[in-house]
Amino acid sequence: MNNNLGRLSPIAIAMTMAASSMASEVNGVNTIERVEVTSSRIKRVDVEGAINVHSISSSDMVRNGFDSVYDALMGSVAAGGAVLGEVETGSYTPGAKELNLRGLGPEYTLILVNGKRLAYYPMPFGGQTNFVNLDMIPTAMVERIDIQTGGASAIYGSDAMAGVVNIITKKGIEGHFIDAKFGQDTYGKGDKKSLTFVGGTKSDKLTFDYALEYKKEDALQSGDRPFHDSVWDNPDPDANKEVNRSITVWAENTQYRNQYSKQFCNTDDNPHPSAIQHFVSRNGYGPSCGWDETGDKLLRNESETYSIYLNSEYALSESMSLFANGFYIQQDKKGRRNPFLWGHLDSIHGGNFWDPDIENKDGGYGAPVKYMWRVLSDDEYTDDGLGRIFNDESLSFNFGLRGEVAGFYYSVGYSHANYDFADRYLSHTVEGNKRLKGPKLGEVDGMAVYRPNYKLWFGGVTADSVSELMDWSTYDGNSFNDTITADLSGDLFELPAGPLQFSAYIELMREGTRATPDSRILNKQFVGLTGVVTDGERDRYAAAFEFLVPITQELSAEAAVRYDYYDDASQVGGAMTSQLGLTYKPTEQIVIRSAFGTTFRGPDMSSLYQGFSGNFGSSNDRITADACRTLINTQQAGGYNAQALAHTCASGDLDLTSNNISRLKADFETLSAGDLTLEEETGSSFTAGVVYEYSDELSFNIDFYSIKIEDKIKKLDATYILDKLWLCENGGEKADSSLCNNMRNRVKRYDEHGKGVDRLGNGIAGLAYTPHTIQEGYINAAERQDAGIDLGIRGFFDTEFGTFRYKADYNRVIKKKERIKAEDPLVDILNDQDNRDFKELGSFATTWEQGDTSVSWLMLYKGKMWNNAEYGERQKLPAWIKHNLTLGQHINDETRLIFTVKNLLNAMPPQDETFSSYPFYHGGRYDSIGREFSLRLTYQF
Repeated sequence: MNNNLGRLSPIAIAMTMAASSMASEVNGVNTIERVEVTSSRIKRVDVEGAINVHSISSSDMVRNGFDSVYDALMGSVAAGGAVLGEVETGSYTPGAKELNLRGLGPEYTLILVNGKRLAYYPMPFGGQTNFVNLDMIPTAMVERIDIQTGGASAIYGSDAMAGVVNIITKKGIEGHFIDAKFGQDTYGKGDKKSLTFVGGTKSDKLTFDYALEYKKEDALQSGDRPFHDSVWDNPDPDANKEVNRSITVWAENTQYRNQYSKQFCNTDDNPHPSAIQHFVSRNGYGPSCGWDETGDKLLRNESETYSIYLNSEYALSESMSLFANGFYIQQDKKGRRNPFLWGHLDSIHGGNFWDPDIENKDGGYGAPVKYMWRVLSDDEYTDDGLGRIFNDESLSFNFGLRGEVAGFYYSVGYSHANYDFADRYLSHTVEGNKRLKGPKLGEVDGMAVYRPNYKLWFGGVTADSVSELMDWSTYDGNSFNDTITADLSGDLFELPAGPLQFSAYIELMREGTRATPDSRILNKQFVGLTGVVTDGERDRYAAAFEFLVPITQELSAEAAVRYDYYDDASQVGGAMTSQLGLTYKPTEQIVIRSAFGTTFRGPDMSSLYQGFSGNFGSSNDRITADACRTLINTQQAGGYNAQALAHTCASGDLDLTSNNISRLKADFETLSAGDLTLEEETGSSFTAGVVYEYSDELSFNIDFYSIKIEDKIKKLDATYILDKLWLCENGGEKADSSLCNNMRNRVKRYDEHGKGVDRLGNGIAGLAYTPHTIQEGYINAAERQDAGIDLGIRGFFDTEFGTFRYKADYNRVIKKKERIKAEDPLVDILNDQDNRDFKELGSFATTWEQGDTSVSWLMLYKGKMWNNAEYGERQKLPAWIKHNLTLGQHINDETRLIFTVKNLLNAMPPQDETFSSYPFYHGGRYDSIGREFSLRLTYQF
């Protein structure tokens, strides 16, 4: 092996126990070592098994400019699915980073550290499913990352339907290293700092390794990037490039819709730090108040991270040892919330109230106010402009006994993983609304009369005065798992072609999760704010067997079977999975491989033990819209109060321009809860491929994969419910069927007086006959089929000018089909214009090494994607390509310098003239971080 391979950083390769290192020399005699690979629990000599496993070493991470485990995994060609990311600051999980292999969803990839499960992030992804936060894995402890794409339930159990990521930690480090790093972007923003200590000692019986790491990253805002620091960056040529109406009082029956801007918007006696008075002629808005909010958004959280990793092994004898390892990580993040305040002043007519002081169109005074809103910039009430605070802590460790007896390898161990989470942000309170509107002064045409404190509404706030309208809301959560495992592996007996190898494994696990919002969120003491409550525990037991059978010298078979049992209140019970793989080596250079396995995923903790999940949404209420069309065309309203319906049709967002579909936008609250009747998701995974190792200079692999998921747990969302209900009323479904009765029971509507009752029993008001509450829910119904090709090429060659190493990977998706419910047809969505997962992903990395100098270049390729035009009119955007460059230099034997430029050409997302809203691209598919520089110094002592 060329000793220059890892000269970029001794920390990166302080302990590179690569799986390809099979042979060692003891007392002049070659001995063959057996190692564990991620696709199997059998210790083996041959790394290439029946399933493709792609590895990213710590040296690869340094050379390619990856700062974290998350960066490295997102650079994988298997990571083709969308994620939420930190741009989605209003989501449930803006403090977390998730991986979406094959576009199947974060919940279908199993994340392990040394083969052990981590604790889930306590807040569910999208409010629905559990996942692992990859931002809480210390980078300094990583030796390599193994990625197996395709099902692995027969080896690892639930969740491994899209693939498995196994993070292998450093062990047996010799020496001690200090690593300091500083980075900044091309615009002089986004500072990154880190300080790392890594080392280890060894004696005859004891091995001890450690890694201490500190990281600090400054926040990035959209205003830090010229791509979207102003409304004038909007790429849509027809967009209204105007200052936002950030503070608004919207009135009806008036010359202009916006009111009170002239009197109270950033006036001498009512100053505001950002707002300006301006005029908007569009839609009759008139005098307006606001600022350009485009640059106020968040690209990346501010974060400060501390972590410690420890590993130790003590030899009790030549064949038995005690082991223990684990890590603790604490991360404090601050994000940007920019709370949205909604002046929801209820009456019995759609939320309108009567303001007696507004000049109306008739020349008199008094007009209905439809609604009020204002944006509160985090800069107004914080010193640093960051108003959302996250505190995360994660602890994971395992210990046990392992050894060898009578030619068999064994281990017995206990592992524990725990994750604590807290989230804090400022929210608009109902009490603040009461203070804002003041006492009720009577009624006009059924509308309550108020004289709100508009000076307070338009004025700037401080950290002290913000309590007039708002208060801090909190979220906290915890998840854990405790696991006892025992395994035994070795050779059972000799066959003509070699030994039959086996592995037996048992697992006993207890896991739990809890997410608890501020009680005031659940009790609707905050305006327009809702949350998720999850609380539950369960026991899981598993037993597995695996066999490696040499059929001939060239052909071997791998077989695995596993049984998992869920001891909880769900309907799962037991789940059996199996896997069969074949490996054929006609020559020393060629491996032909294939594997088929069944997979499963037990319902995650959120879908089972979610006590409540609320949200606010909107969709087309086609039933009421049809009634409006009939009333307008025939002056008849069968089954409706004609006056009440006419008011709804006139006041609502009604569109009857299409002859086929009537549209009436309805705003409502959605509710959902866990369902203990859910069953496990089932599926299968098939892979087939060829590995050709021509020489050290060239090797390649090509692998086909096909993944199928059945009984997929899907949330029955409000749009689906309303659409089905329309079909029930119009002959598309049997009106008296259980399905239609189920859909009707899920929808609650305002009565003819515009009155309703919410989930807490409170009286609410809205437009007559429109839905105000929709009960969503989980069902085992969906199906998904995905298939594609993975291609890898790698090698190295020596020249008189130095050594060149290269590695190329490419993924092409060739099938993507799905159905939402069992009775729906299976639809091909690969080329559907709503499919915004990448069909093509690629990477190419090369390194030149000469003496003490090395240069590495990485190219990341994301293929074409649909733009944001109307469905049916969409065009493909060009591919997105980013380049990273890394320069390494040994100053002397103890000191190394590494200079990295990420996104060398400052590539921004493809320009999409049809995307007229911030960030002007699809977040989670692209990013606008841009070019970043870093300088890294490593010293060995």
